[in-house]
Amino acid sequence: MRRTTTRRVSLALTLVAVALTTLPGVASASEQSQSLNGVRQATVPYHNVANAESAGYSMFLDCFDSDAGGMGQHYVNLNALDGEVDALSPEAMVYEVTGRGLKLVAAEYIVPGDLVDPANPPRLFGMPFHENTALGVWVLHAWIWKKNPSGIFADYNPNVRQCPVA
Repeated sequence: MRRTTTRRVSLALTLVAVALTTLPGVASASEQSQSLNGVRQATVPYHNVANAESAGYSMFLDCFDSDAGGMGQHYVNLNALDGEVDALSPEAMVYEVTGRGLKLVAAEYIVPGDLVDPANPPRLFGMPFHENTALGVWVLHAWIWKKNPSGIFADYNPNVRQCPVA
């Protein structure tokens, strides 16, 4: 019983930290870490792709990679592309394509470009989104399930496999 209460208090504090870090300019390293832990907890079910699909995510385009590293296969919840950013409900789940299937490696937050004032881009975890001009969206990756030596919010991750050649 005591562990359950401790976990609930811990989750409540994490959710408060997530709410705080969505405000512009607010995100100490500690707050950012707590917020990202909340995202990890919220996305645990999506390690199973079938759970992501049941929650409204579907495969989007082909696997992405570059000379900077892999990114992976995106599953996007198209209904969530409404301009509202919720740290605990990312618009996309990003999966590394492995020989044994898909492995959840990151969450991605996406805002359609026509809903963004470029002089005032969306922010989350104290970080500004950046424009992906090829897709006409503003994005922020969070590599919460696979360490990224390029940074937790970088687009590509050299630790993620390149996409398989079809």
